[in-house]
Amino acid sequence: MRLLLSWRLSCAALLALIPLATAGCGADSSAAPSSPPNTLQDASEDQDASLGEEAQPPDAAGADHLAPDSDSPDAGKADAAATDAIDDEAQEAADDGATDAPSADADGSTACTPAVYGPAGTPIPIVGFGEGTLGGLQPGHDTFHVTSLDDDGDGTLRRGLQTNGSPRIVVFDPDGTIFLQTALLVPSNITVDGRGRSIVLNGKGMVIPGSDEVILINLAFENVGPESEDGVQIGSAAPDPSEHVVLDHLRFSQLTGQGSCKYVDEAISVIYGSRFITIAHCKFDFWEKVLLAGNGDAEPSLDAQITLTMHHSYANETGRRHPQARYGKYHFYNNYLDDWRMYGWAFEAPYFESFGHQIQDNGRMLLEGEMVRRRNHTYDLGSQANDASRCELGGDLLEHGTWIDPETTVSLKFGAGCAQKEGIVPPYSACIENADADLRDRVMSSSGNSL
Repeated sequence: MRLLLSWRLSCAALLALIPLATAGCGADSSAAPSSPPNTLQDASEDQDASLGEEAQPPDAAGADHLAPDSDSPDAGKADAAATDAIDDEAQEAADDGATDAPSADADGSTACTPAVYGPAGTPIPIVGFGEGTLGGLQPGHDTFHVTSLDDDGDGTLRRGLQTNGSPRIVVFDPDGTIFLQTALLVPSNITVDGRGRSIVLNGKGMVIPGSDEVILINLAFENVGPESEDGVQIGSAAPDPSEHVVLDHLRFSQLTGQGSCKYVDEAISVIYGSRFITIAHCKFDFWEKVLLAGNGDAEPSLDAQITLTMHHSYANETGRRHPQARYGKYHFYNNYLDDWRMYGWAFEAPYFESFGHQIQDNGRMLLEGEMVRRRNHTYDLGSQANDASRCELGGDLLEHGTWIDPETTVSLKFGAGCAQKEGIVPPYSACIENADADLRDRVMSSSGNSL
């Protein structure tokens, strides 16, 4: 439908009068209203560079962006070595799980070896800033069997999380849904392992309140709310950052039509300087706000410590924050953002907006081999929903090899507002797959609680 210029101007004037956020929903307290971006890359004008382009490694010239002594996944382990030594057997078990290294095909080209997962209680493959995370698989650990799907009581998950920090692996005997009355507090040195079972946490989520060495794998979170809560919160306001946290094969779904910020906050939040985080093979369904890293409540120097990798994850009809990230260092690769949209009009309360990836407040982000699809939606008017990647307030973004799904019907913009395009050089090895329809299909089918 063609819209009259006068109507566009009227809408723009109206938007200028509307407050940016309400307390329960909104925009970030530290972020100024979005201004017209400095540089826009229109996908329709540069499809040769965007469609099916092979991901390239970042410039070696930027190697000093991440000093291995401070930002490598194992940096925090050195500080704790004197008091929490890990025996060779447990360390070797964790290292054996990392099977995402490249291999050579018969024609000499490079292919990525698929990650291999064993049964519950065994090591998992970890790539990214979370490499080396052991969770509960440490010397002297015990195994707790969840036998009850009640909220609390003997044999429940809630009881299994009461460890006083001693290492534990939690596994599940029954399948089913746990209807939670309050969020679960996750201690240090724990693996909550749903492999081989179908376990759904309904109504409330999990808080990792400054705990370290945490692995959550093969769980589903459904219909969290209605009090603007997160699915999984990493870090707490002491300030108490968490370190060495891995979220793997989790599904976050709002299936009751209450996925907007009126009812629920992020699926995942990483706050108060939490670092050495990997999010892998996760799925997000109908959840407006997917991932917030750095919430603006901590000192910038604290949130600058955040280090996070996200790969092979699938966002299905979500709204925004894929992620919205501040201050820290971020690496996203081989994720599929499918048809994100506005969950309400830009000029109504609570405040709605929509976008793909966003980096701001001097944070640095590297995107490699990402995949995107978007169509026209009713609430697009007055929004920046077609920004597939964008920067605000000094954010630094480098993007390689993003693939645009042929079913996209809008003109997407990449690097909107990004004056700095240096990104980061990850201090670990990751095999980046060529972004195409085949990878899209594999990410869609393998993400979420599918193990």
